[in-house]
Amino acid sequence: MKKLLVTLTPAEGKRLIAKGLLATDAVQNALKNGYLCVTLGTTSSYLVEEILGSYDKTKHVAGVVVPKGISVVMRETRSYDAIFHKGQYINGKKVVDILGELQAGDVIVKSANALDINLVPVILLASPTGGSIGSFLGAAAAKNVTIVMPVGLEKCIPVPYESFSRQFGMTDWDYAIGMPVGAIAVPEAIPFTEVDALDALFGVSATPIAAGGVNGAEGAVTLYVEGDDRRIGEAHDFLLSKIKGEPPFPEIKNVA
Repeated sequence: MKKLLVTLTPAEGKRLIAKGLLATDAVQNALKNGYLCVTLGTTSSYLVEEILGSYDKTKHVAGVVVPKGISVVMRETRSYDAIFHKGQYINGKKVVDILGELQAGDVIVKSANALDINLVPVILLASPTGGSIGSFLGAAAAKNVTIVMPVGLEKCIPVPYESFSRQFGMTDWDYAIGMPVGAIAVPEAIPFTEVDALDALFGVSATPIAAGGVNGAEGAVTLYVEGDDRRIGEAHDFLLSKIKGEPPFPEIKNVA
């Protein structure tokens, strides 16, 4: 067995997650034989870029966290969800527009805002109707459509969702530096992190051992990766050539 040490910035983690997602059987099957629906979100935008080759990730965003606080991108500057049907990109549609056609084996990809201490994805809600997750969660559960939530390890929170569940909603805040929100956990969803990506791509095991940094490594995660000689060698070369050096997420303009 060989050991690999690697530090990934948030952008590098997003790129790795996207490549790992695209390598999974579930996403490949949905992309080739059914519907793959990639809803708005920064991490999920990298998956769309991986599939299409060229894509304006800054438009694939609705809610966003920026230095001033939780915000939203102005609706008129956003893209639609990225919908793929049997490999074909369908422009100008949202998941809600095709809910009636979805079935078991199809996949909805929805970026998460947090991963709680029990590895349950959490979504912040800035819409009184529940946003995109509110528009499809019930239908997806009813029809056994797979929901995958890509989320970087930088978004891990050290508490269970239950510790703040029902403690606040959009209108409950006395003060809010940024947009007031509610929150919902989605235990039905499958979280997908950098750890899962390395497993999907190379069959290696990864463990986060440190987090944070400076000089552009703010939000970084450091991983201890273990596997057999060949797989660790392949992972090492891949990380150096395909992941390290990924530029930060482009500046998002038109943030309300």
